[in-house]
Amino acid sequence: MKQVKLVCFLILGAILLTIGCTRDDICDPALAVTPLLIITFKDNANITQAKSVTGLTVRKNDIDSTLVFSITEATDSIAIPLDTETDITELLFILNDDDDDETTNGDRLNFTYQREEIYLNRACGFKTTYSEFDTELEEDTDNWITSFQILQTTITDEIEAHLSIRF
Repeated sequence: MKQVKLVCFLILGAILLTIGCTRDDICDPALAVTPLLIITFKDNANITQAKSVTGLTVRKNDIDSTLVFSITEATDSIAIPLDTETDITELLFILNDDDDDETTNGDRLNFTYQREEIYLNRACGFKTTYSEFDTELEEDTDNWITSFQILQTTITDEIEAHLSIRF
């Protein structure tokens, strides 16, 4: 009889332990990341041809503000963050950025969008997606960016490019 009680107690204990367990709070990074804005660079003469940009720096608002992106090597695409606190991001794209102001050429792009915060789960928290994405180039006398094309107005992932800049 003692063995039956012991077996019943062990089975009951195992059931209670199984019921009391909860899933671990582990966040899948692939799901929880607020997407970056993917920008490709194209040749102005042939818009289907990728064109590398060298010495590109991206800053917030003006030349003395926060650095967002910088690369000295040649690249034909970049990924940059959009502001998750406001519905507008103003960035200065500086070509040939160096200490010599004569060769520095900066063009200001204003990105507007609607933000949506999506609750994923307790471990991941929130992620922001963007809709109604639009871009405006501030014209000046020496724009190196000649035009752009919005490829996607909704930014939910980083699989495909969202914006194409021609120069």
